[in-house]
Amino acid sequence: MAKPLHKRIFGRLAMHAILILGSIVFSAPFVWLISTSMKTPEELYPPRWLPILPDRVVESPYMRLRTNERPVRPLGVLDADWERLQPAAKTAITERITALAPQLPAYMQPLADHPELTEGVFARLLRRAPSRLFVGPVEPGVQWFAERVTPDEIRDVFELVYCRVAFSELVFISWDMRIETPLPPEEVPWQVIEGDASLVPRTRDVRRVSQEVRYSFEDHNRFVVQAELPMAWSLDEFKKMRLANHADRSWHSFDMVLEMDGRRLEAHSPAYAATDRWQDHTWQVASYEDDTVAVKTWITLHDTGPAAYDTPGKARVTVTYNQAGGLMAAYNKFISNYLEVGRRVPFWRYMGNSVFLVVMNILGQIFGASLAAYAFSRLRWPGREFCFVLVLATLMVPPQVTLIPVFLIFKNLGWFNTLRPLWVPAFAGAAFFIFLLRQFMRTIPTDLEDSAKIDGCGYIGIYWRIILPLIKPALATIAIFTFMTVWNDFMGPLIFITDQELYPLSLGLYALHAVMVGQHQMMMAAAVLMTIPVILLFFLAQRQFIQGITLTGLKG
Repeated sequence: MAKPLHKRIFGRLAMHAILILGSIVFSAPFVWLISTSMKTPEELYPPRWLPILPDRVVESPYMRLRTNERPVRPLGVLDADWERLQPAAKTAITERITALAPQLPAYMQPLADHPELTEGVFARLLRRAPSRLFVGPVEPGVQWFAERVTPDEIRDVFELVYCRVAFSELVFISWDMRIETPLPPEEVPWQVIEGDASLVPRTRDVRRVSQEVRYSFEDHNRFVVQAELPMAWSLDEFKKMRLANHADRSWHSFDMVLEMDGRRLEAHSPAYAATDRWQDHTWQVASYEDDTVAVKTWITLHDTGPAAYDTPGKARVTVTYNQAGGLMAAYNKFISNYLEVGRRVPFWRYMGNSVFLVVMNILGQIFGASLAAYAFSRLRWPGREFCFVLVLATLMVPPQVTLIPVFLIFKNLGWFNTLRPLWVPAFAGAAFFIFLLRQFMRTIPTDLEDSAKIDGCGYIGIYWRIILPLIKPALATIAIFTFMTVWNDFMGPLIFITDQELYPLSLGLYALHAVMVGQHQMMMAAAVLMTIPVILLFFLAQRQFIQGITLTGLKG
């Protein structure tokens, strides 16, 4: 008796709900991987699922707290107690900051009553506030917060809240590692040559001497500052320059141009106003070091031809800030970690090594395993079954047992520190793939083989013209399994390779971890780059994979 319609509909809906829920659960780690790869270091704690969209910054400087620096209700404090004390404490802190404003540096005083500054001071004091303040009368708690607001505390928080663009030391480095600072930071003759911007020296009551840039993108989409500096070297001696700069967390991009000895050198890629802290950016002349496996901490400068500026003994530096709107700022933020990974390590070289190993292993397994399986399934020769049992018996031997003998064999062959140990053995076939193809080949009717023999086709011709076209689903399955194994192989390259130029992607990302300790967002970005080809392969070849497994299981 058929089930009622409403029960069948309910059953299908329940099944679809379970499948969707399962997909969400199993995709959660990958979603976390992708989202973390787009975060900045300050977004890693407290943990959150999605990265924070950058603010739309049109004017700078401005006051803004980071998300993870805002006040958070302490554990164990009731909502009612928190809501009772928080407003009163903030009001007292604002009044205290206003009273202490005359003791602050002049540029801080106009912003002393800013609510973001109050929030920052309250959040900092809250970290060391005893829990007893939230129980009982409000007045003792308010007094506790007000008494601990000092000028030093205000200055510290102001440096965190005050987002600005500023330039400090500009350093030049030669090929023989001579270091020259042409002028002190406050004397570098920066000039605004385009856009709505102005320069304000910060030389007193500051922790780092600099020149602050005040800009607005209301009427212009960029501003350009330029400085002419004395230079005792020739262009042939110059290697790189380093600019200490303070960013404003706007994710605007900025480019560098150096004009020297009648030549114009332009940055190969932009830098980003990503953080709201002091940072150093380095630009280096294009050289052989760009093609090495050294960790690249610089942006390459390319010679783009003659320059209009050609003053002996001087160099001209031009910095161009380009506005990034809402979508562009988010784009700059979300790709920055990926670009940094590609710049820090020779990512494409690692990728090329991995692709080479994958292609050679797939070709080797397809031809090696298919030839062996053809011999075991279609040819008759003495000891065939016994040899096949021996092949299957190798599946019982753990690879760790044969690791040292195999290593010694390849070392005596002179293959140590080459890629050959990682792909040549594939042409001998793998026992599991031989078994898989043998079972598949045995399902092919012998009439096709007999007809080919009558037409004068030999064993190799039968293998090439009859067998291989009929086992394409199984070969696709082998190709997918091989791709997954080789792409993710870590132990093989670790054992046989010492030259970093030969690293595949799996081992190269491990080397990246060694130079980016604690930068988890970078490791996540590298992991995403390594995972993308696997995901693409799954979506492109899932039909062949399922077909190969299904047909083998039904007919074997």
